[in-house]
Amino acid sequence: GAKADWQAEPGEKVAFGRFALEALPTPGHTEGCVTWLLKGSPTMVFTGDALLIRGCGRTDFQGGDSGKLYDSVHSNIFSLPGDTVVYPGHDYKGRNVSTVDEEKRYNPRLSKTKDEFVKLMSELNLPYPKQIDTAVPANMMCGVQD
Repeated sequence: GAKADWQAEPGEKVAFGRFALEALPTPGHTEGCVTWLLKGSPTMVFTGDALLIRGCGRTDFQGGDSGKLYDSVHSNIFSLPGDTVVYPGHDYKGRNVSTVDEEKRYNPRLSKTKDEFVKLMSELNLPYPKQIDTAVPANMMCGVQD
């Protein structure tokens, strides 16, 4: 795994003020992906690259695994109440918010069966990211210098 000052355990909470974020493991885009759950009105999740609006992060590098991504999104995000607000790490089309119900219904990747999803992800044939050979080692070190 990556070096870090602290690594969240599943269900562990980070409190700030009157709020607390709960760690939900969502590996698959990378092996260390975590979604953060903020219970309240409304309940919100901050999904990083595991679940994007009408998509998901690629699974072909840095410990990615399509089957794990499918399972973790379905068990740890799609199991939340449908009105849970979804905030992804980024969006290439300018969208910034969705809901669990919307993604369960309209996500063209994750609304498929697991077998269909794994096949689709294996056939994306995405270009090799230009900075990946620099980014992955830096990500694994989390900025920690020995």
